Amino acid sequence: MALAIVVVCTLLLLVGAAMVIAWGGRTLGAPVAPASTADLQVPSPASARDVVVGAQVSALRKYLWWANVATVAGVASGLLVGWAGGRLVMRVLAVTSPASAQGRLTEAQANVGFPTVEGSIALLFFAGLPAGFAAAIVYVLIHRWLPAGRWAGPVLGVLLLLVFGASVEPFRADNIDFAIVGPGWLSVVLFSVMAILHGAVVAAVAGAFSQRLPLPSGQNWKYYLPLLAAVLFVPAGVLLGAGALGVLVWAQAAAVLRARRLRAGREARVARLPGTGRRGAAVDWAVRGVLGVAAVAAVPPFVSAVTSIVSR
Repeated sequence: MALAIVVVCTLLLLVGAAMVIAWGGRTLGAPVAPASTADLQVPSPASARDVVVGAQVSALRKYLWWANVATVAGVASGLLVGWAGGRLVMRVLAVTSPASAQGRLTEAQANVGFPTVEGSIALLFFAGLPAGFAAAIVYVLIHRWLPAGRWAGPVLGVLLLLVFGASVEPFRADNIDFAIVGPGWLSVVLFSVMAILHGAVVAAVAGAFSQRLPLPSGQNWKYYLPLLAAVLFVPAGVLLGAGALGVLVWAQAAAVLRARRLRAGREARVARLPGTGRRGAAVDWAVRGVLGVAAVAAVPPFVSAVTSIVSR
């Protein structure tokens, strides 16, 4: 059974690496909606409700597009790297650990050196998929401020590793597993490589899928079947459901505000004012600065956690 698990996980990890090689340079696109002039007309009282509903439908379609991209990238990266890669790392560390570590219980109540189907399934649902969905959602939110091309994914992996590695996973200093398996330096190297590959798979899958995904409609519903994975994985389903409700509320408020402005006689068409492009560039640099500061601030605890692990 142990050999079968190792073979399956190796093949899945190789599939993830192949995706990075094939799709790593693809840019995450954006949903393209057909041009409409509905929002350029001053709504009458009879059509005001239709305008609000139309705005909500349009916003929800775009949200489902982004949610679908995040779900596909999250499931793919969680399965191919978060789960398969994590399983392989644990197997390697079990082999390189001293004889005294064999059979001991880990933090997750698994026996070192004895991989099981039950333990592998638990790893998928409690580590692989959560890590995959988290990385994919973060990527969708910040992708425009990451480097373009093949660097986007690895940079995402490094950023997530720095910011969350010492406080969440995989380098929590209070994790007793690092006192059982080792050596510590190998644990750090292997988990760091997996984190970078995880980010690369997220970016590659999201970029490739986004370039083929149309906005949802009655004719292309089959493209949105992956969202069922988010529904079946309850934490992701709850998060995406809450996001959908937030989008509907926001779209309604924005449509009502726009209708009031139009009735007040303001122009429906918003012209690009001088300096708008410069302000947008300033915002981009500001967000990149915030991300950079967050990464730098996370370095001391990260180095401390890694040092603690290596010295055990």
